[in-house]
Parts: sequence; C-alpha cells; structure tokens
Amino acid sequence: MSLTFNCPNCGAPLDYQGSDPIIRCPYCSSSVIVPENLRAKPSFSSKPSNFTLSGVGDMGSLINQARRIKEVKDLAEAGQTERAVAIYREITGSDDVSARQAVEKLSIGQPITLAGMGLTSADVMSQVRMATGPGIHVQTLDAKSSQQVGRWVGCLVTILVLGILASVLVPVGIALVGTLAAVNSAEEMIPSDFPGLEELPIPFPLEEAVAGFASQELAFGGEGTGPGKFGDVRAIAVDPLSGNIYAANYDDGRVQAFDAQGNFLTQWVIPEQNNVDPYFDKMDVGRDGTIYIPVSGKILKFDSQGNSLGVIQHSDYRFEDVDIALDGSMVTIANGEDIIWLSADGQVTQAVEAAVSTVSGDSELSANVAVDGLGTVYVLGHFNNAVFIFGPDGKFINRFGSDGDEPGQFRAPQAIKVDGQGRIFVSASQGVQVFSNDGRYLDVIKMKYFAYGLAFDDQDKLYVTTNQKMVEKYQVNQ
Repeated sequence: MSLTFNCPNCGAPLDYQGSDPIIRCPYCSSSVIVPENLRAKPSFSSKPSNFTLSGVGDMGSLINQARRIKEVKDLAEAGQTERAVAIYREITGSDDVSARQAVEKLSIGQPITLAGMGLTSADVMSQVRMATGPGIHVQTLDAKSSQQVGRWVGCLVTILVLGILASVLVPVGIALVGTLAAVNSAEEMIPSDFPGLEELPIPFPLEEAVAGFASQELAFGGEGTGPGKFGDVRAIAVDPLSGNIYAANYDDGRVQAFDAQGNFLTQWVIPEQNNVDPYFDKMDVGRDGTIYIPVSGKILKFDSQGNSLGVIQHSDYRFEDVDIALDGSMVTIANGEDIIWLSADGQVTQAVEAAVSTVSGDSELSANVAVDGLGTVYVLGHFNNAVFIFGPDGKFINRFGSDGDEPGQFRAPQAIKVDGQGRIFVSASQGVQVFSNDGRYLDVIKMKYFAYGLAFDDQDKLYVTTNQKMVEKYQVNQ
C-alpha cells in the first residue's frame, strides 16, 4: 500500500511504501524522516530486562531494528551518549541507569547482553512469506509432514533473521541470548550472497577540517585530572560580564572555572544524585553570574566559586536543558521535548508540551533549547534532525533542517546557541553550522574534531568543547 505525505523542505508530495524511517525526496534531494504513524512498527516488551521482537511485520522491520542497535554502538563510540541512551531505551524499554550502563560498555568496546530475544511461530511464517516472495508455491501437507516442514522452515528463517542481525551485531560485540537449537545444522542452507547480509555503513564519518567561517583565538585542555585538564568534557558556559569560562565533564560531575584567557581558577564536583552518577552535558550562566546546571531532572544553581545557591525542581517536569534569557528568566527543555518557561525565581510561567512531535509527527526523546534577545525559542530535535522555531508566546513559527550530510542538514546534532546578531549555531558531525534567524543556511565552521557544547560571550566569541577534551574559542565572521 502506497502512502503519501509532503516533504517538509520543499512541500512536494512523497509516495512511501515499506518501513524505512528515512527516504530521499526526488524533488529537492533532501533526506526526509517518514512520519512515525506511517511506518510499520514492531512492538516491544516494556520490561527492561526482556527484549523481544514479537509482532514484527516484515523482514525490513527486523533489519531496521538491527540498524538501530548498531546505531547505538556507533553513537556511543563517537561520544553521542545522550542520543545513544535515548535510542537504547526506546529499543529495549530499559530504565535510564541500565541504558547508561549498556551505552558505557559499548563506548569502550565491551559486549552487552540482550536477553530473551525471540520470534513467535506466526512471525516466522510471516518472515518466510516476506523473504521468499511470490515465486514459491506451497502445497497442502499432512500433519506429520507439516510439522517437519514447519521445523525446517522455522530453523531456516531463524538462520536468516539471526544472520541479518549478526551482520550488524557481531562487529558491535553484542551477545544475543536465546534458544539457538538446530541452527548449526541449517547454516549450509543460507546462500553467501543472501540480500541484507552485507555490513551496514557507519552512520557518520568524522572528517578532519579547519575553521572557515571563524578563526581560532584560544584552545586549552587535554586529558587528565589536574587543573585545566578534562575527562569527557561536554558542557560549557561563559559569564557574559566577567568572561569567566565554565566547562564540565559529562560523567563525573567535575566543573572547572577559568578566566577569559583560559587560566584555571577553581573547580567543584557535583555528587551523585540518588545513587546515580551526575550525567549532564548542558549548562548556562545568567547575567548575575549564577550558574545553572540540569542534573537528574533538576536545575542546580551555583555561584562562581561552586557554592550552592539552591535547586529548581518540579513534580511534573524533568529538566534536561536550560538557556537564560536577557531578563534573567529561563527557557528549558523537560521530559524530552516539553518547552517550559521559568521565571527568575524558578516558577513555571508557560509550557508547550510535546513541542516537537506535535509539529513533526515523529517522537522526540532528546532536544536542546536556545532563546534569542527577542524571546524567540529555538529547539533542536536530535531524533528529528531539525530545528523548530517558537515565538515568545509558545506558538510554532517554522522549522528547518533534516537528516543528511548536505549544507543545512544534520547528522548527530549536539547543541544549539544563538549569538548577539540572532544567528543560530548548531553543532553536528559536519561541524558548527550557521543559520539566519529564519533558518536560512549561511555557512559552516569546519572543526578538526567533533564539537559538543556551544557558548557565546557578549562580544559574540564562540566557545566549543570537543571530543579531544579541549575548549576552543573562535572569532566568528560578522
């Protein structure tokens, strides 16, 4: 059955068949995310420890799930922990702690276990029909022959399915735990050139490049635990008045403070939150010097010396990102994609829930936020690979971007910030792309290494954290 929807970039009608989550628009050549309600969806167990594939509709759906598991591994190795955790949780139904443990293992090449993986007998027959195609004719058999053939077919299809998964998961080092009886005796039945067994490509290469739209003014850091050295540094913020730079490791809660020249000033460590490591990769600084860090669903406040100034928390919202407006109010992302406006004292003043998926039709589990001097809000959806623009009143205005490697597209987006001229900066695998305030692509700052966090000072100097455990400062072209 062919379904039709419009390309979000050029508005052209797109015909869609199958279950692939991304298709190419033949009119503008954009990679377009297929609305979730049009895709063939497998169903998964909600139990964190029991990963099943019951109800799989076709072989393509199964292959897509294998691709997603491999994507978790690739993202983990590239340092895209938050996105890897979100995808892993969506696939397996795991809780946040279990997902982070699995992703951590994948990032250092250790195997993980997906227990209880299996197919129902009805699913097996469905896979046979989908895999063999219309050239196969089935005759009616007696009960005994039917049982024998059923066992043979079930064994064959098990090999086909596991073969496809193995081509993706074996390089990843994932151990598939389940019943594999009679598999070895059936291996010779599978042709070596069976379609779908080839290794899938890595989602995005990291290219070495140099800055073009900007020139580097400062770089400091390197791996270590001493002053000015970092572990997995992600979060960065700059005091707009003093110029002090704050950078924090993602996984151990260590926050370091530097002066405007990159000289070490002090540090503090955020402790575990409810026996969970204080994972965070976003932070911001208000014009009064208050530092805001979202940790474990709360926003922690500190002064420039690391002294606690209190906590902002809400029973209905798990805060994940925050950007401070010029008047001291806050715009936050909560629960994956809710936009929550907070007053300077932390009171909720406005909310747009499910802001991304309501517009795109696709679920969004991880997003970041930036606000400009006029109060316009920009939300970067990691799963949608797009930026969504909202007015100060919370009304949707526009969107731009899609999945891909072309200018204006995003692959593994990480952070979003707006400079004093209203230009939008988005870090992704291509570097740091620059857009006008209406979403028009302007240029790209090519990075030699992968860019994580972004921050600006009042002189529109750009600060970036990279996967080389460095902080870099750039003068951006006007």
